[in-house]
Amino acid sequence: MEIEDGGHLTFLDIDIYKKMDSSLGHRVYRNPNHTNLYLYQKSHHHPANKHSVLSSLLHRATALCDQESLTPELTFLTHVFKQNRYSHQQIKQAMKTATRTNKTEEIPTSTAYLPYTQTTFGRISRMLAKYNIKSVAIAPKKISSYMPPTKDAPGLKTPAIYEIPCECGKVYIGQSGRSVQFRIKEHERHMRLSQPDKSAVTEHSFNQDHIIRL
Repeated sequence: MEIEDGGHLTFLDIDIYKKMDSSLGHRVYRNPNHTNLYLYQKSHHHPANKHSVLSSLLHRATALCDQESLTPELTFLTHVFKQNRYSHQQIKQAMKTATRTNKTEEIPTSTAYLPYTQTTFGRISRMLAKYNIKSVAIAPKKISSYMPPTKDAPGLKTPAIYEIPCECGKVYIGQSGRSVQFRIKEHERHMRLSQPDKSAVTEHSFNQDHIIRL
C-alpha cells in the first residue's frame, strides 16, 4: 500500500500530487536513484533502436503528464537526451514524431530479423522493403559472448579432499577418487534412505540426532 507523503502519491511511473487549489495533478515519477543513462548515441546499434529510446520516453511524458507538467518534463528530457549525446536534430525529429497524428500504414507481409551491421543493414532492408518485408535489426553480440567463461571453477566436479561440517562443531573430512559432487550426492542418499552403515556422516547424524547440511 502506498501512502501520501508531502502531498505526493507515487503509483508505478506516476506521481499524483496535490495542487494549491486542492485539485490533483499527475506527472512522470522517477526513482531518486535513477541515473538517466540510456542507449548512448554513438553506440553500434541501428538508428531505429536509438530513436525508440527518445520516442518511448516522449510517449510516456505525453501519456502521464497533465498540461502543467508536460512542458517541464519535455525540457528535462531534452537535457537528458543531450547528456546521452543525441543531436539537436535527432531530438527535434523525435519531438515532432511524438506529437504527430497516427496514420494508416501498409502491413508488411513478413518480417526479417537481421544482425545489425552499419555498412550492410540499410542496403538489405531497402531491398526487402520493395517486397513489403519489414526488417528488424538485432543488436550485435557483446564481446563477452565470444569469450570463454572466466568463472569456470571445477570445484566439486573433480576428485578432492572435502569437509562436511555438523551443527555440533565437528567436521567430517573425506577423500574421494571420484568427483566430490558425486560423493556428496551419495551421502545425501544414505541420509535420505536411513543407511548409517554406509556413511559416517549419516551414522553421526543418526546417533547424535544432529542436523547436517549437505
